[in-house]
Order: sequence, then C-alpha cells, then structure tokens
Amino acid sequence: MNAKIRLAMLAVAIAAGLAACSSSADDAAREQPRDALARSEPTGETSATANRDAPSGQSDEDAAREAAQTGQNAPSTAMPPESEPLSLIADIPDRDIRLYGAPDGVVLQIGEHEQAFEWGYMTPRGIMPVMHAADYDSDGEEELAINLHIGSGTGIAVDELHVVEFDETGRMEDHVFAKRDYTAQLDEQVRFRVVSRDSGVMGEIEIGTRTYHANLTSFTLEDYGDFLDRLFYGNIVRFEVTPQKVTAEFGVSVGFDQLAIPQYIGTLQADVEYREDGRFLLRIFAFEPDPAYRAS
Repeated sequence: MNAKIRLAMLAVAIAAGLAACSSSADDAAREQPRDALARSEPTGETSATANRDAPSGQSDEDAAREAAQTGQNAPSTAMPPESEPLSLIADIPDRDIRLYGAPDGVVLQIGEHEQAFEWGYMTPRGIMPVMHAADYDSDGEEELAINLHIGSGTGIAVDELHVVEFDETGRMEDHVFAKRDYTAQLDEQVRFRVVSRDSGVMGEIEIGTRTYHANLTSFTLEDYGDFLDRLFYGNIVRFEVTPQKVTAEFGVSVGFDQLAIPQYIGTLQADVEYREDGRFLLRIFAFEPDPAYRAS
C-alpha cells in the first residue's frame, strides 16, 4: 500500500472519530435534567431586573461583590414581604375612633382620617391601651387622652400619657407627658428630709402644707451609707384616664450614698391637668407609704 492511500485512510478515521465525539456531546446535553438547566440559566423578569442593575459586561455575582466592597446594596431579586395586618387595640365605636397596633408603632383612625405614630403600646403583661375623648383643657373642643403601658418587670410598671388634639380636617397633634416633665414637677413640689426620733429614723415628705412620714429605720445599714436628700421616681408610673379627668400615681424611692439602687417606700397620688398650650400640670395631693414603712 503506497503512502497516499495510507494518508487517505488516516484522514477518514480521524473525521469519523470527531463526528462520534460531537454526537456524544449532543446526546449528553439532551439528557441533562431540565431543572439543572433552569438553575444554571435564570430567565424571565427577575433575571432581567437584576441585570439592569449591573454595568454592561458585568455579571450579577461581580455586581454583588463590587456593591459589598463599596457599601452599596447589592441587587435584590427577593419579593417584598406582605404588609402585616393591623390589630385593633382600643376604640370609641360611637365616635368612629380606633387605635390599631402596627409593627413599628400605632395607627390612629378618626373618621376617614388616619395617622401613624411611633408609640410603644405592649409589654409581656399584655395591658391594652385606654382611650377616651373629652374636653380635657376646657377649650370647648374634645381631645383624645390615651394611656399606654410601655414598661413592666420586677419593680417596674410604667405608663405613658398622650393627649391628641384633632379636628375634622384630619389634624392629629400629639402631646406626651414626658418623664423629664413630670420628674421636674415632682422634684419641685415635694420636699424630703430624714429625721431621727426615739421611735427610729423617719423620712418626712412635705407636699404643700401637709407632712407625711415613712419609717426608714430598716435602711440604717452600714452597707447603705447615708441617706441622700432627695427622692427618686420613674420605676412606677401609672395614669388613669376617664372621660372626666386624668389621675397619676408615682412610685417613691429613697437613695443612699453607698447603694446604687434606690429603695421603694410608697406612692404619690396626683391629678393631671392638661392645658390649652399642650402642657401637663401635676396637682399632687397625697403620699401613701408602703405598709412596710408606715410610721407608728
């Protein structure tokens, strides 16, 4: 067999081998599972949206990597979560006034108008808000008084008082009785001193022209040190809202120079007056010592 014939036969064999390889690859592609193809090749609106956010010639992975490095948000293809339903937490049905709990606060609905407020309204104790409409500032127009329970725990029970001015135009103007405001008024209206008597150590609490006593003998311990010359408030704050008036109760504690935590001894009772300028005024009328500290 001459050289030309051998070369021709070799060329035919090589061509046949290449054709077989190509056929096998095509068969493998046809047998590849559909879901594998789908995972490796996203299609549809989601893919198009993601690709619009990436620079030309840049993959989604590259765009995400670059966004992470530059502090930008990477392209997202996740669907936004559905809005959580609102839950009714207080209402005045005959006035078409409702208060709803929301994931980030509350929504107040008065007639056809709604407004969101970033108020806390729930603790593990599950105490629901109390809401009444009345003319609390005697200006001839009604306001909404809303009491929210915002803090609970061992030795802690804290309410928050809001008064909302509103009208038929949809205006809802919130006024809150802030802790700094009622604490300042308590410090101004209540005087305190410690006196020693034959019956023990007494705390004298003066409110206006009246003086109340609490027996503080059990606190005369070396580890506590000396009594401080002021009272402490804030761990117990309760408001009671009715259509007629608003009242308050504040827990009273005494402090010491060697003890970090003030010790509870009783409560102050007060009326809360809401004024036309949106301010709150306390009219303190009594101190009630805890039974453990009543003076004999």
